[in-house]
Amino acid sequence: MLSFSVEKKSESRIRPQIKREAGVYVEGIITGDMNKVRSFFQRIFFSEKSAPLAFLAACIFGFGLLIPQLGFYMDDWPYVFYAKLKGVESLREMLVYDSRPNAAWLYMLGFNVLGFRPMAWHISALLLRFGTVVTFWMFLQAMWNERKKEAIAVSLLFAIFPFFMLQPFAVGSTHHWFGFLAFNSSLILMVLALRESSVKKWPYVVSALGLEAAHLFTSEYFAGLELVRIFILWILISRSEMRFTKKAGHVFLNWVPYLVVLGFFFYWRVVLYQNPEGVTRNDPIILMQLFTEPFKAIGFLFNAFLTDAISVLTIGWGKAVDASALNISSPFAPFKFGVCAFGFALAYFYFKRLLPHSSETNETNWGKDALLLAIAALMTGGLPIWFIGRSIVESKNLLSASRFGIPAMFGASLLTFLLVDFFISDQNKKNLFLAFALALAINFHLDNTKEFQYSWEKQERFAQQLIWRAPSVEAGTAFLTDEEVLGVMGEYAVSFSINTTYQAEDFGNTPPYWYFPFYYTNPNVDSLLQGAPLEYEKLSMAFSGNSRQMLLLDFNPELNRCLWILQPQDVNLRLVSDDVRQLAAGSDISLIKPTESEPSLPKDIYGKQNRQGWCYYFEKADLARQYGKWDEVVRLWNESQSVGERADNGFEYIPFIEGFGHTGDWEQAKSLTKFSKKITAGLEPSLCSALDRLAADAPESQDRDETIINLKDDLKCSNYQ
Repeated sequence: MLSFSVEKKSESRIRPQIKREAGVYVEGIITGDMNKVRSFFQRIFFSEKSAPLAFLAACIFGFGLLIPQLGFYMDDWPYVFYAKLKGVESLREMLVYDSRPNAAWLYMLGFNVLGFRPMAWHISALLLRFGTVVTFWMFLQAMWNERKKEAIAVSLLFAIFPFFMLQPFAVGSTHHWFGFLAFNSSLILMVLALRESSVKKWPYVVSALGLEAAHLFTSEYFAGLELVRIFILWILISRSEMRFTKKAGHVFLNWVPYLVVLGFFFYWRVVLYQNPEGVTRNDPIILMQLFTEPFKAIGFLFNAFLTDAISVLTIGWGKAVDASALNISSPFAPFKFGVCAFGFALAYFYFKRLLPHSSETNETNWGKDALLLAIAALMTGGLPIWFIGRSIVESKNLLSASRFGIPAMFGASLLTFLLVDFFISDQNKKNLFLAFALALAINFHLDNTKEFQYSWEKQERFAQQLIWRAPSVEAGTAFLTDEEVLGVMGEYAVSFSINTTYQAEDFGNTPPYWYFPFYYTNPNVDSLLQGAPLEYEKLSMAFSGNSRQMLLLDFNPELNRCLWILQPQDVNLRLVSDDVRQLAAGSDISLIKPTESEPSLPKDIYGKQNRQGWCYYFEKADLARQYGKWDEVVRLWNESQSVGERADNGFEYIPFIEGFGHTGDWEQAKSLTKFSKKITAGLEPSLCSALDRLAADAPESQDRDETIINLKDDLKCSNYQ
């Protein structure tokens, strides 16, 4: 028994010791594994391997979050119009008139793959931009292999540099991002070729030349930036060759193949290529002036470089901190500030942990060489635009002109980082500043994209309501408004969208409809009423109409209104401008033709139509009123009430007032008339006109006469006779 108890005691002392040792062993295994896991994630997420993921995140924060709410705009619509109505092959014809005949393959491929869904095009544009950023980073890495942190930081600035505002032109900007992507890829191959022996380098050189030709003959935007090659070669060759003459010779010999391709492009573009008859577009007037008035041309080029470079470097940052962009009362503000705050925190954490164990280089030429390349890129990037006598600063529309600054982003992002690096030596402060700069850039792009989001929402409403009110319109009709009603569009873009909405067929080069904001085209109302020509040519399309065959539109959803197609009976409508009121006398609604079946919008462009809103009932009732279908007007009213829809403007009750009058429900007509007056001030003249029409055309009855007399007294119609 004694021995047994001693044995038990010894065992009881040994077991805890074994457990402690086992625990230490297991803990050591777990700690070691955790360290391995931490080290793995450190290598993946905070090394150069993580850079593409960081670039993708920046692109999504800046441009991707609103993609589901974006559509087509300005320069997108000609592509959509031609491809949708005339077939994808017609893009060849269109791009000949756009002076980019060799870009047809790119857009034909795009429509064959992506179709007409706006979201597909926006995702494609985002991926092309992302690819451009990745290749820019790869180029910087190839140039300065030991400057990994700097290459990533510069590329993040490049990814969302706040200047180019046309990223939402998903179709129209395709050739921009393809060109930049091909240009960057060509630079990478050129740098790699320089590292190889004379035999092994030629596959790289041939590939680089192919990409150079691809971007030059597809889009001319990066032709000027091609001149940075000589600076890149100078920087690289200077590292191994110190004698100036020998170095210059090596640089020139390596540059010659690329210079030949560039020279052939200029010869083709300036000498061989001829615009179609009657088209004067992108003529290189300043380039020609270099041979006739060299000092004047050089003066223009220097001034354009200086002003445009400053614009690209400063305008976007200024807009990013503009008071209007920081408006906290906007419903969009909480979302925008949340994204920017998260982007700032993520960027700061990323910069702080990025490559923590990387060795610092003592390379003294990094700053000098990078500055040389940045300035060279800013000096050459704008040459294609400057050669045709244009510049960013002198453009009336900065939104549109921002496309001229795309090549300059190459140098602007690099120079911006160099300035930050020079003035802020403390690494933590530098990280904070760069993260804050990226957050500001995100703010800039979100604000910009929000304008496009609202424009598409308005375009959808316009197209839906137009086709409800005017399901079929006689060919040759001009649509008029007082001023442009759709943001980031323009009259030709609205015209192409209207024709696409109606899915016109067999029109050749004469589109059946065109849109004119008459304040900008022919502000003389009297001449329009008497019958003035309304003509417009765009690309290969030519519209020839007359103001005697026009429909006058009023579209102000900002005022909670539906689309109104005005007519002569609206000449006393006080809710529109005096000019619109006068011009209503010439708006001919007989141009609107009935259809056997209700047409619908192109679903692949606009998606599914919403027929439950008030404007559907108003537009269909106004159309039914035009043809005297009073029972249909009443049915639409009853249906609208069953789903709880009502107007926010009294003018939109008038078709229903007339409908109830014609069907003998004078109590309802009286009630709606009084309610219309109550919710909309200044509507009395229009209501009085409606009562006059009922007095003349509605079936005779004592209720009719008494109701009309009482309502006219209440409205004081005698004051408006």
